[in-house]
Amino acid sequence: MVSDSAALVLFAIRSALKLGQQLRLAYVENTKRHELVLPLPNFFSSPDVVSATNYFAGPGARHVAASARLAAMLNKQKQPGQVLIEAEQAELCAFHAEFFNVDLALSGRLGQASDGSSLSADELNALITIRQWRRGTDPNPPVVQRLAGTFVEIGIDYFLNVPGALNKNSSHGKVVAGFLDALSGINLTEEQLRDLPVRLFAASVETISAHPEWMTGDTQVQELVKVATQAVCTNTARRLQQLQAGGNSDLVKEQRVLDWAELVFRSVLSSAGQLVLAEPKRFLGVPGDAEGALVTQVGHAVLGLVLDQDKLDSQRLFSTKGLGKIIQAALSVAGEHPEILIGSKDSALQTLLGEIAQQLSQYDTPLTPDLLPELVRIILSKTGEHLALLWPDFSNEPENHLLLSAVGATLQILTRPPDAKAKWRSQFSRDNLLAVIPAVVNEVAANPNWVLSKAGKEPDNLRAALSAAMTVLRNRADQRLSPSTAVEILTETIRAVGLRQEFLAQLPQSIPPAGQPIIAAALDAVLAAAFNHPPETAAAWQLLRPGALTAMVRCGLQQLAKSRLRPELIPAFATALQNQIDTIAEGKPWDPAAYETALLAALAV
Repeated sequence: MVSDSAALVLFAIRSALKLGQQLRLAYVENTKRHELVLPLPNFFSSPDVVSATNYFAGPGARHVAASARLAAMLNKQKQPGQVLIEAEQAELCAFHAEFFNVDLALSGRLGQASDGSSLSADELNALITIRQWRRGTDPNPPVVQRLAGTFVEIGIDYFLNVPGALNKNSSHGKVVAGFLDALSGINLTEEQLRDLPVRLFAASVETISAHPEWMTGDTQVQELVKVATQAVCTNTARRLQQLQAGGNSDLVKEQRVLDWAELVFRSVLSSAGQLVLAEPKRFLGVPGDAEGALVTQVGHAVLGLVLDQDKLDSQRLFSTKGLGKIIQAALSVAGEHPEILIGSKDSALQTLLGEIAQQLSQYDTPLTPDLLPELVRIILSKTGEHLALLWPDFSNEPENHLLLSAVGATLQILTRPPDAKAKWRSQFSRDNLLAVIPAVVNEVAANPNWVLSKAGKEPDNLRAALSAAMTVLRNRADQRLSPSTAVEILTETIRAVGLRQEFLAQLPQSIPPAGQPIIAAALDAVLAAAFNHPPETAAAWQLLRPGALTAMVRCGLQQLAKSRLRPELIPAFATALQNQIDTIAEGKPWDPAAYETALLAALAV
């Protein structure tokens, strides 16, 4: 059921489309036809703040009780250390001019018209006070009523290009009605929402225009627009009120809230559209209960992510595209596991988002830009698939989320600058890091035990595996190793350790490299043999191609994983590997099948 306010605005837009041009012509003609006569009362000269304050403390005191705004400014002046800002001083003087002249008019002592005739007190009073509301006594009408004219103007510009869109039974008309319905129930002042409703209205029609396929489910989209509008407006108004509490508002922070509110609104609409169309009951909740809708709570959580993290540079970390990724992933998790939101509202999800941002934002740097949104998406997506495993106690301690711990440990190791003595000094790019993370996430989801230490918090095994692998890469490889090939080697390392915990067993003092885990010794054997040849040799020419080197590592680790894995196998593994490389140095081609056969024979002990 469309509310009266929404129906009125829709009617106004339709009427303006039909009559706007004729009304403009009629106005011009009427203006030319009639003379313009203005009464010009002799108002007194402009007062200053002191005279205005003295007036309301004396003969004009009766006006203070009729205006809450006037009373608030006068009370502020009385507070120690409080001073009216320039805009407030001008407003106080305007109050003085108005009420002082009203008093003169009522007493018959004010002004004459330009033709010399006197104006009665009633005429002057009407001249001064003609407006919808007296100054300072705005009854706070619904936002739709206050901004209807602007909505009409936007509607004319947009719907002139969409013939028939404003028919009350059309898809576009229903969606616009949903937006207006949402605002019609919000009783907020202009100071609280500023121009946000206008921005959200424009965002609504722009988003709908970009997704015409949504119109097949216009009822659900209408409800989505309504729910998202109510959520963003209510949340934004609450935040602005908090900023303004105590009379010390920060205009820069208020504008930041408005800008992010619009961006989150756009992202919610564009990200939630397909999900809502597919399963409206799941994501919109019980009809009439907008606060119970999952899109509402996800919107709250994401807005909290960008506004409540004081230590984060949200403007740098979260682009429009990145925010859309986070909302899409969060909605998917909420759809699969609404228990994250139910009861705790959006607090559990918002807390997790905040914790991810706090821990991982340090890795989103000029060298690896736009990394955080994709990390959030990966973590949330996999969380939805394995909630009980990865985040069993989602009501608190999000820092113990297994994926967050694992991803944090991975990034810490892979972004560490190389030592001064390192032979391979390349750094990983954003795409390189994002190629390793899915392997870590998948292994943790498949078997979370291997990333847990005895304390149950720090992924010590993962740290040991990756640190050992990176040490081998830095010490054995050189600039002939591309970062992308290094990523493939690290990925194979993670998979191997996830398959066999024995890869983390340390070599005894009798087997070099002593004290290193088996996984490091295996990688060291491969890379030492491959990079021990100058670039011009046949062995280097064949083996240091990206595909060949990765295949050597993959096959070697797979054969070790199939064996009775123990430290004593490493010398035999290294010997078999070296023999195969020697045959290449002698002029034979690289033969993966022969390499695999040799390893099988060497490790079958």
